[in-house]
Amino acid sequence: MEMTWYEFTWAIINFLVLLFILYKLFYKPVLTFLENRRSEIARNLAEAEHAREKADEILNQYREKLASAEKEAQEIIARATKAGEEERIKLIEQGHNEAAALLEKARAEIRKERDEALTALRKEIATLAVMAAGKILGRTVTKEDHEKLVDEFLSEVGEVH
Repeated sequence: MEMTWYEFTWAIINFLVLLFILYKLFYKPVLTFLENRRSEIARNLAEAEHAREKADEILNQYREKLASAEKEAQEIIARATKAGEEERIKLIEQGHNEAAALLEKARAEIRKERDEALTALRKEIATLAVMAAGKILGRTVTKEDHEKLVDEFLSEVGEVH
């Protein structure tokens, strides 16, 4: 199969016509498609970069919030610890005050009972002294004499004590 110059020329002309037709029909649409595709890819990359920056910003905000929450939690723990310590000190002071009040009350009651016992003892001693004096004198002491002697004795003993 030998090709002649005539056939070769027609083949070249056919090829060039086909190339021209393809250029007119497909070159611009293919270039437009490729340009659109390139633009879409560039836009997608820009959107992805923007989304990544926004995600980084949100991540940083969450980290700041987490740090703030941790700091606030530490402050709450510190306040609770301080309040607990203050309450413990308050309860200890209240216990000491109550113990001191009970002790003072007990001491006052002891003094009162001692004073009552001393008063009763003085009356008893005075009664015994008057009775002994009545026996020594050999006469009966009347009720008025008895009360008068007891009062005198108590006033003298009270002044000494």
